[in-house]
Formats: sequence, structure tokens, C-alpha cells
Amino acid sequence: MISKRVLISGAALLLFFATALSQGDVKHFSKDGLLFDYTNGWSITDESNTDAQQLTLNRADSDVQIRVFVHRGKVDTPEKLAKAKSAFIDPYVKSVNDTFVQMGAKPESKPSKIKVGEIEAEGVQLRASLGGEAGEADVYWLPLTNRVVVLTLFGPDAALKRATPTWDMVRNSIKIESSQSKASPTPKGKP
Repeated sequence: MISKRVLISGAALLLFFATALSQGDVKHFSKDGLLFDYTNGWSITDESNTDAQQLTLNRADSDVQIRVFVHRGKVDTPEKLAKAKSAFIDPYVKSVNDTFVQMGAKPESKPSKIKVGEIEAEGVQLRASLGGEAGEADVYWLPLTNRVVVLTLFGPDAALKRATPTWDMVRNSIKIESSQSKASPTPKGKP
């Protein structure tokens, strides 16, 4: 009898998700090998360039921003990841901290980790209070299919709670398609 209940509950859950998907509650981003899902109602600003894909997700009714940064360079060793961290991740975290300071806040920083898909990402949480309203900026980075991905979540605490489903969807669905170059055939009789 218990297994019937589990089966019925599972079927109801699948039906719920299928209905949500069919109603367009989920949007899909796909460009230059970067793929992720996000919820309806969010818009994407694409500021990508030859060095990196840079996307910002916003909602008109929210002060939260989700940023996705994917460096186009190949990072396939721990040494290259360390170089990327000192070249652009650490300066980025410092610029986020400096933005809080320029706004009159005194940010507090602590190391953090989060799952991005199935991979644990390193990160930092910057907490601050602006005009009596507490908020934070969470910055996480990881190598994904030989590229460095940096994900950032900004906003006041109350708005962050409402944005959690979209943040979770982005970080759990993000993928980088590997660019597999097609081997050109070697003419017969040549090595």
C-alpha cells in the first residue's frame, strides 16, 4: 500500500512539473555553448564580448540581479584556474566589495561553497546593510567543461528570498557544451 502512495505522489509531482513547463514558466538560454534555464518574468541583458560571456538577469519588480560570467579561454588545469582566480575573479570580488563601500556600507566577507549542478563551487558571501536594509552579494566560481564560470547573486534579503527559485534553477541547470572540432579527413596517400 505504501508503494502505491509513493507511485501516486510521484505521478502527481511529475504532472505538476509538466504542467508548469507547458505553461511557459521556464525559459531556456542557449548561446555560444552556454546553456541554462530560468523562470519566466526575468529578462537577460547580454554584454558578452570576445573574452567572455556576460549576462545579467533582472526582474522589473525586484532589486535582485543574477549575473553569469563565462570566460571564453580554456582552463583545463588547477594552475590555469589559479591564474584565472588572480587575474579576474579576485579583482571582481574586490570590485563588488568596493561598490558596497562606495554606497556607504561596511561589507563583511566570508568564504562560502554552493553546488552548481553536481559540482561544488568555491565562493564568497559579502553581507552589508544599506540604509538599514540588509542584503548580500554571493559570488561563486568553478571550472565547467574547461571554462571558468562565475555566478553572482545580489540584492536585499527580502528580495533574495523571492528570487531563490530562479537562482536555484540557473545554478542547477547551467552547462557548457564542449566545442568538439571536427577532424578534417586526411587525403589518401598522405600521413
